[in-house]
Amino acid sequence: MTQRTKYFQLRLTEEEYADLKAKSASYVSVSQYIRDALSEYSNINVKQKLRLLNELGCYYRKFQSDLSHIGGNLNQSVKRANELSVAGLLPPSYISEVLMPEITRTLETLDALRRELHIVTKSATKV
Repeated sequence: MTQRTKYFQLRLTEEEYADLKAKSASYVSVSQYIRDALSEYSNINVKQKLRLLNELGCYYRKFQSDLSHIGGNLNQSVKRANELSVAGLLPPSYISEVLMPEITRTLETLDALRRELHIVTKSATKV
């Protein structure tokens, strides 16, 4: 092993110092923590994965928001179709022949999206 002979000095606030000590507690030394952090952060693959994970987080939030809107619209549509059916203004066959197949296709599409997102997220989190 090469002997370490270079010295580096860093000025920190009390809060930064406390944070550094806390984060490095599971390491042999603060120096080892900094070396490991430098090595990992300097790695281009890690930077790309961090960027990808941030982008995935944004996408997940948008996906969740869109799903909420879709779910609300779907609930309103099914409720209205049911009201019309009960009132005799919509044949019951419409629900079973038109509405339910569309709902099934939508669910299949959402499940496929979830599976694909899971695969992408799984590959992005492998370090």
